[in-house]
Amino acid sequence: MTRLARAIRRPVAWWTVAALILGTFVGLSALGRGAPAVAFQQAGHWVYNATVGAVFRVDGGGKSVDAEVRGVQTEAGSQVVQGSTNGYVVRADGVIVFGKSDLTVKSTVRIGIPEEPIGIEAQGGPYLVYRQHGQIVRLGDQQQTVTVGSVVSSAIATADGALWVRNAEQFCQLAPGSTTLACQLPSQAGDAGALLSVGGKPAFANLSKRTLTPLTGETAGRAVPMDVTGSLPTTSVVAQSDVNGRIPILAGQRLLLVDAAGAKRAESINLPPGRYDAVAATGAAVAVLDTDKRVVRTFAPDGKPLHTHELSKKKGDHKGGPRVTAGQDGRIYIDDETGEVVTVVDGDGTVSEVDVDGGNKPVSPSATQKPTPSPSTPTPSSTPTSTPPSTPPSHKPILPPIHVTVGPEKPRSTEKVEPRATERKPGKTETTRPTTPPPTSKPTSKPTSKPTSKPTSPPPAAPGAPGSVSAKAGDGKATVSWAAARANGAAITGYKVSFRTAPGTFVVGLPANGSVTVAGGTRSHSFGQLLNGGGYIFTVSATNRVGTGPAVDTKVTSISGTAEPPSAPTKVSAATKADGSVTVSWTSPSSSDYTMSGYTVLGSDGSKTKAQVYQTSISLKPALGKGVSYRVTATNSAGTSPRSAATRTVYPYSPAAAPKVTATPGRGSVSLTWTAPNLNGGQLVHYVVSATGQQDRTVTTTSTRYTGLTALQLTFTVKAITRERNNSSSPTATGAAGSTTAAPASAAPALPPAGVPAARVRRTSRRRKDA
Repeated sequence: MTRLARAIRRPVAWWTVAALILGTFVGLSALGRGAPAVAFQQAGHWVYNATVGAVFRVDGGGKSVDAEVRGVQTEAGSQVVQGSTNGYVVRADGVIVFGKSDLTVKSTVRIGIPEEPIGIEAQGGPYLVYRQHGQIVRLGDQQQTVTVGSVVSSAIATADGALWVRNAEQFCQLAPGSTTLACQLPSQAGDAGALLSVGGKPAFANLSKRTLTPLTGETAGRAVPMDVTGSLPTTSVVAQSDVNGRIPILAGQRLLLVDAAGAKRAESINLPPGRYDAVAATGAAVAVLDTDKRVVRTFAPDGKPLHTHELSKKKGDHKGGPRVTAGQDGRIYIDDETGEVVTVVDGDGTVSEVDVDGGNKPVSPSATQKPTPSPSTPTPSSTPTSTPPSTPPSHKPILPPIHVTVGPEKPRSTEKVEPRATERKPGKTETTRPTTPPPTSKPTSKPTSKPTSKPTSPPPAAPGAPGSVSAKAGDGKATVSWAAARANGAAITGYKVSFRTAPGTFVVGLPANGSVTVAGGTRSHSFGQLLNGGGYIFTVSATNRVGTGPAVDTKVTSISGTAEPPSAPTKVSAATKADGSVTVSWTSPSSSDYTMSGYTVLGSDGSKTKAQVYQTSISLKPALGKGVSYRVTATNSAGTSPRSAATRTVYPYSPAAAPKVTATPGRGSVSLTWTAPNLNGGQLVHYVVSATGQQDRTVTTTSTRYTGLTALQLTFTVKAITRERNNSSSPTATGAAGSTTAAPASAAPALPPAGVPAARVRRTSRRRKDA
């Protein structure tokens, strides 16, 4: 039995692989319903123990810890997700990657999205879904980021390994191995509800309309009414999967088990008073969590109560509550705040706890083997063999035998070690000696073996990550506190504490980031000159003579001072362009004690246009020719500023239309006339008239005449040149061209050369006339 226990506790690659294979079969058999075959399922559950600074694998079937990864330092409560070959500890700024076969830390990947994601294990994953930022990160050999485009309201993985998300307008599917979202099914933005897996396929539980809609093909399936009596708040919590065709829904103090086919009325179970905020289905049972009383209650699919279990008391001052995870092996795992205890809910609803305290980790296998040589001593073998059976039952972890040797060790025991080494036969001396029989075998073996193992100590290394990093906000300030980091063989000389503004926070006149180094014994530091209402992220890292350890970020902290509405934007101006647009520009308010959320541009024509917080100008398309002026307001969390001063009145315009041109031929001439075109809100500057072989003319009337023409056919064009009304400095616009063709009636006589008498000219003209 002892050998078997020691073999199970060794976190080597073959045991991890065997557990994965076994867990897959257990997970499939524990489902208890006809779900489709899953191409890949993860076995067991990984949890981060912040006290020990290591990741442990919990075997849900054996209710034990069978693997451990040391050297992981991050904040308490960090979730752990697993893929086919690696595991991932999700930090505030990224993930720590470790191998599941060699149980070593491989790398740290920085993601940089300031939000706690939803971790989803699925084929082709795992995935991290950042709901507020609308981002999906696929973890694996090559990290990939997929943009959703808007806030994600819910996300699940189905039996085929596809990831489904719902954004503001659509249901989107991300197939395994794909980087493109398929968003073919529309979603009503105003409907509250959640995605879930029914029989291994995606569906949407619409809490607003009390319907269940399957999501298959290019169009959604027929909505099935949910036959629920009484209220169904839109804030109800929907489980991510059904159990035997029933959909578990937490509706306040009631647990509803809704028939997915709509054929039966929903079962309604009144829960004892408490705060229920988590529900999950496993095998043939449903579990709900009362976070106030720290109680897990399980029920059968027909609503029959199964088990009630009180979680272990919360250890230490750690924020947040227990984390509930539906494992792929058909079990539910509930991690406490520190990762020291994992509660396992089996498929039949039974509840048990697994201590993840590092006591059963294979750190001291040599210590467990050292008591065994003592029974091999010659004659006293009968007495040691009778005493050990009484000691193992009292020691659950491997480490306690060490405490037995340290505690009862007395000076006279060292005197009796030497006779045992020289005299191997005196059985009577050993029988008279056992005034303290139980520890006789252990003190003799341990003092001899301990000196050989202890001198080998690892070389100093950079410190570990600080623990329990948090920030408490005040009026324009915040106090950052942390727990000591592991020294790792070299005393910690200092901590670097820094801050930076969170995305969406913009400051004017205040520092956006900063840092300070404090002494190694310090556990807190306060920053001032912070923006009331603004969001900040604080970071702490430890340093010793070897180097600097990993940095730990806090969650986004909102400074809790009283914010005031911003002042009005200044230097507001409006300028027209020749394409009909108007550009309105402004300068941000000078007040620095606010967090800007956007601007509103108000037109005297009744228009209202929103602008983003990073914009200081916007292009508008008002009606042409109508005068309009603009004012701008700024908005933050405390309210809206007064309106700015109005801009000058502008008159939008665009290039004029083409005039209609008419040509009238004359003897050696052509007379042009045209109609005044639509100036499209502009003011006429002049017309530009062009003719074949002639220089362009600039005229302000609607006619002109060409003389002395000799060509047979000419082309004439007319364009209107305009600008903004009442603004001589505005850019001009060249209108469309109106054109026509014409030829003079006949050629005019050539003029006589200079110096020819007039009488001769008259005689020549008379002869020509007589001829």
